[in-house]
Amino acid sequence: MSSDKKFKSDEFNFRPRARIMQLLGEQLIKNHTLALFELIKNSYDADANEVKIELKDIDTEKGVIEVSDDGYGMDYDIVSKVWMEPANGHKGESRSKGKRTPLGRLQVGEKGVGRFAVHRLGTGIEMVTRSEGKPEVYVNIDWQKIEWHEYLDEALIDIREREAEVFKGCETGTKIKISGLKQSWKRGDVRRLYRSVLGMVSGKVDNGSKERFDVQFSITPDKKWLDGFFDPDTAKEQSMFQFDFSLTDEGLKYTYSFNPLEAIKADYPNLIENRKVTVESKYNEFFIKQPPESGSWSKRKKRSSRPLLGKDGIAIGPISGKILAFDLDRDIKDRYLKDEMSGLSEFLKEQGGVRIYRDNLRVYNYGEPGDDWLGLDHRRIQRPTGKLSNQLMLGALHLSLDQSEKLQEKTNREGFIENEAFKELQYAMLNILTEFEAERKKDKRILRDVLSVPPGYESNSLRRKKTTEELLTDLKALTIDKKLGDEVNTLVDQVSVTYKKTRDMLLSSAGTGLGLVTVFHELERGVRSLHYAISEGVGSDVLKDQSKGLVSLLQGAMYMVSKGSMEEVYASKLVAYACATQNLRFKHHKVKFINGFENLSDLDFKVKGVRRMLTAGLVNLIDNAIYWSGQTENPVIWIGPSNDLEGPAIVVSDSGPGLIDAPEDLIQPFFSRKTDGMGIGLYYVDMIMKSHSGRLSFPERSAVEVPSVCEGAIVSMVFKGV
Repeated sequence: MSSDKKFKSDEFNFRPRARIMQLLGEQLIKNHTLALFELIKNSYDADANEVKIELKDIDTEKGVIEVSDDGYGMDYDIVSKVWMEPANGHKGESRSKGKRTPLGRLQVGEKGVGRFAVHRLGTGIEMVTRSEGKPEVYVNIDWQKIEWHEYLDEALIDIREREAEVFKGCETGTKIKISGLKQSWKRGDVRRLYRSVLGMVSGKVDNGSKERFDVQFSITPDKKWLDGFFDPDTAKEQSMFQFDFSLTDEGLKYTYSFNPLEAIKADYPNLIENRKVTVESKYNEFFIKQPPESGSWSKRKKRSSRPLLGKDGIAIGPISGKILAFDLDRDIKDRYLKDEMSGLSEFLKEQGGVRIYRDNLRVYNYGEPGDDWLGLDHRRIQRPTGKLSNQLMLGALHLSLDQSEKLQEKTNREGFIENEAFKELQYAMLNILTEFEAERKKDKRILRDVLSVPPGYESNSLRRKKTTEELLTDLKALTIDKKLGDEVNTLVDQVSVTYKKTRDMLLSSAGTGLGLVTVFHELERGVRSLHYAISEGVGSDVLKDQSKGLVSLLQGAMYMVSKGSMEEVYASKLVAYACATQNLRFKHHKVKFINGFENLSDLDFKVKGVRRMLTAGLVNLIDNAIYWSGQTENPVIWIGPSNDLEGPAIVVSDSGPGLIDAPEDLIQPFFSRKTDGMGIGLYYVDMIMKSHSGRLSFPERSAVEVPSVCEGAIVSMVFKGV
């Protein structure tokens, strides 16, 4: 190659093709619902109090969509210099500077691409807009003609002022008419769109003041396509569980309400009642732990400082909202009217989940069908008991735009960028849901117990549910009283003996996990079912089959573990064994452990039992104490003896927030207020104590003596004594 050859060099600017507008509209705006929502956001930014969406002749070739508002509109200069400049970021710049609209709104638009929404819906756009004291501005765009040009700068658009024809007198606003629709609209499409429109704004602000923002929807001519539409207000009336919450740097506050169906209360008067509770707590898992970098929720580090929600913190809050939850179990569904149940089920399939609203405008696609931003469905599959799925609830999470600046919306309008702030939002909501699920589980348990018997059945056992051991004791008397014969009597005796043997073998394994506890829970249900069948006079053939099946299940479970031997051991030794495995954890979590047996040696006592079983139970109590005391700045755990109860006891107390649930709820399997808790620890310890003729107790502070620094939970393993 010759060294004196000249190469071309110059400077150029990008020259987009005319069809880029159509491509951007289709790529940036996913569907017609999001396209309409973008137009609604523009109306919100223009201080509109009302937006009207009208579908005209929507099922014909002449169909049009009209979107109009009563906002402050645009003048000729704004249309020609701002609206005509895609990606003009004047709204985002104003918001970053804290500038608000005349009505005090922070504008939600930021990237200047929302105008592409109209191109997603149709090929023809007519826009009429007027600002205060200015002429009306008219814009007409035919995108098919624009695409005839090769380059975008060759396709000129006529913008002109005119005398007011649409916004007369002192009226201001914007009206957009979209024709040449790109979608063939049918009844199902319109109903889905209407359902989405209902959720575009939260309805949280509608007090007749200047902050009001409504979206109206209509079809012309009226084709009755919305007849029989399931009213969202009906869903609210049919939700039995409601949860209002707010999370600030001061803590979590919530009000939980249980409102059973009138049909259930009528069938079981005085057994099923409304319940309402309000809780305020500065202690919540969210404030002391954080989601890890790996994305797994099982390992989190302790937080170092506040604030967590404001601009100086993680910038996602404060957070508030409401959740409505439903019960679609068969026994509940039967008490709905048939049409109501069908409408509710379909409604929850399409609308179920937790939506996000920021300054009362929805952030898509959270809460849309197929979107599971909290991983609730996967979570329910892993731990189905008591966990809520998307199709069991309607939730709304409210954020403040000016205090959630680190939550950044994606350009394609499909939610937030999944940065650290978004992970914190997920984690906060999962913590809130855990509290809701704990409260709901209490009432679910009562519902399950009551609905297991026929309406009108009155029994004290429904008020104070008998333990499995008490039911086993009753079985012998029932078989004699019912004169069921020697064969059934022998089988019932075998059930009782085998149950106790299996229980001791299962509990003797210190490593008892979810699988064994679940099996044991099924054994309990089997005993309870047999007790009820005998009480109700079920035929002997059925009783034989039930008894044989239960014995088979019990004998099969016996082979899962080996039984430990009984021995006498001092309570102080049990504490020493348990703490030997926990000393490193005390150090890691900076817990001050106080061994009360050292100063109260005269209260030490002997226990007869399986040492590894009792040690495992004590370790479970210590594990809980470490977790909850860790929510305070200076965690303390005290374990010591007590003679203040009906028998000698090992008392475990901590400096945590304390217990807010009743003992009968705390010992239920799968009941937990930990976000990733299994809810089997206290259930396991309770069964261990019952197998040793003792009990797990949650005494009042005045009932036992513990150090004053331990202001949290007090749990006691009460023994019969040797």
